[in-house]
Amino acid sequence: MALVMLLANGFEEIEALGTLDLLRRAGVETVTCTLNRTPLTLGAHGIAVEAELCLTELDSTAFDGVILPGGLGGAQALAATQGVLELLRDYDRAGKLVAAICAAPALVLTAAGILPGRPATCYPAPEFVQALGAGYVNAGAVIGDHLITAAGPGRFTDFARAIIEYAADEETAKRVFADALIKD
Repeated sequence: MALVMLLANGFEEIEALGTLDLLRRAGVETVTCTLNRTPLTLGAHGIAVEAELCLTELDSTAFDGVILPGGLGGAQALAATQGVLELLRDYDRAGKLVAAICAAPALVLTAAGILPGRPATCYPAPEFVQALGAGYVNAGAVIGDHLITAAGPGRFTDFARAIIEYAADEETAKRVFADALIKD
């Protein structure tokens, strides 16, 4: 299974890089892709990351799922990019993995129109909870068919574990978390 993680300036570093690290430890092929015209993407806390692809180079048919880190600025940029919204709709219709954490479920997934009537979680700010409406679940991570959402920075391990279990299996997730000394 091959996944693409979309990065935009202002992304939440721990959600992106912590998740990416654990996925790669699990052997889940995960490629980073920036909205920028050059590979360099600046996180919300000033950490610069060099992405492997730019959105203009992305072949969406090469991937089985997409991962959206949060961070207010990053999520706003993703939500404002038509190519991202189209990709999300296409992946959702095809039953491919769509995973979003923090502000991304409330801002990006709602902008793509794929959340109504589906259980999901997000960063617990009132305006984000309201954006999820009746589908909001107060949980670290919510897993439903091919949709995975998580609450925020401190829950990136829940997010990564759910993605690893989806892309590989529970035993791989247990091994990776044990090797990284992350308690279940």
